Amino acid sequence: MVIIDSQDPSLESLEERLRRSNTFLTNLLHSSVDGVIAADKTGKILLFNNAAAEISGYDEEEALTTLNIRDVYPGDGAYDIMAELRSDRHGGPGKLKSYQIDVLQKDGTLIPISLNAAIIYEDGQETATMGFFHDLREAIRIKKELEKTQIQLLQSEKMASLGKLAAGVAHQLNNPLGGITLFARLMMEEYDLEEDALKDLNRILKDAERCRDTVKELLEFARQTRHEMRPLDINRAISRTLFLLENQTLFQNIVIERHLSTEIPTVRGDTQQLNHMFMNIILNAAQAMEGHGTLAIRTCLASDGERVVIEITDTGPGIDEDTLPHIFEPFFTTKEEGEGTGIGLSLVYGIVENHDGMIQATNNTPCGTRFMIELPLSTPEDEENPSEK
Repeated sequence: MVIIDSQDPSLESLEERLRRSNTFLTNLLHSSVDGVIAADKTGKILLFNNAAAEISGYDEEEALTTLNIRDVYPGDGAYDIMAELRSDRHGGPGKLKSYQIDVLQKDGTLIPISLNAAIIYEDGQETATMGFFHDLREAIRIKKELEKTQIQLLQSEKMASLGKLAAGVAHQLNNPLGGITLFARLMMEEYDLEEDALKDLNRILKDAERCRDTVKELLEFARQTRHEMRPLDINRAISRTLFLLENQTLFQNIVIERHLSTEIPTVRGDTQQLNHMFMNIILNAAQAMEGHGTLAIRTCLASDGERVVIEITDTGPGIDEDTLPHIFEPFFTTKEEGEGTGIGLSLVYGIVENHDGMIQATNNTPCGTRFMIELPLSTPEDEENPSEK
């Protein structure tokens, strides 16, 4: 019989090394920037580090005593993960790499993560699972900021090109229009003309003046200036956009109904940005109706008296229910390749957001789409101190 001396220095040295090793592993796990969770076959949590606590909202003691791994995922998420782990779709059974899924915080908030997980085997049998949870919130936020910046750059380039084009067109048109107006007036003043001839000349003058107004509005629409937030008349912004669009070929068979309340105060906004916003929504509506139908625009004061409501509806086919939640996403489009960039409505969303407003798109009954936009009213300070944004 061998007797082990409990005072044996070599045994104490082994115990000390084991203690230090356990301490090191514990510190290593808790220092990880990713959440680490291990659970047995019943779902009982065996390991739960600090990062997992930050992501989930549960503290370590609570997780180890009361939390089940199934509670970490919404719905059947835990079962879906086990099915993926047991498949060979991620490098062989027992492995899961960069699997994107939501986890459920203690307060019910869904947190997007990238999950790397593995099944732990003992004698060929599944005994536990371990997962590494990488929080994707910051990465998603940065991605959205980059997309927003990219859209702004694309829009700036587009508007710069439009501004140059408008300036060139204005120069080319204003000179002959000036000549038409001048010589029409001279003919009316210097010649004794019949009444029908005078009517024709008056019509020439009227049409020439309308052309000059169109050029003026186009230049105003495409001007490149700082974005300046100041009180503005939302009805005037809508009317300017319609003035540029309603006589275009696409709108020839579209009935435009205006219900613009005269009782609404000014909103705090940038004229150029709001013109672009209305232009995108109205053009989308006309294209959806394929040039035939009714476009209705209504403005009113919100029930709380603090916002102006703009409602734009069309009689087109509406938006597929699966598509509706994605229409404001950057570069999302249902148009054929080459027919749309997918930045129009995301630009609209960005402009509304930049104005501290809200926008919602819904389907009408029995047909068509409705856009509801709410913008905050201006304040006396906005008139005195217009701000850049």
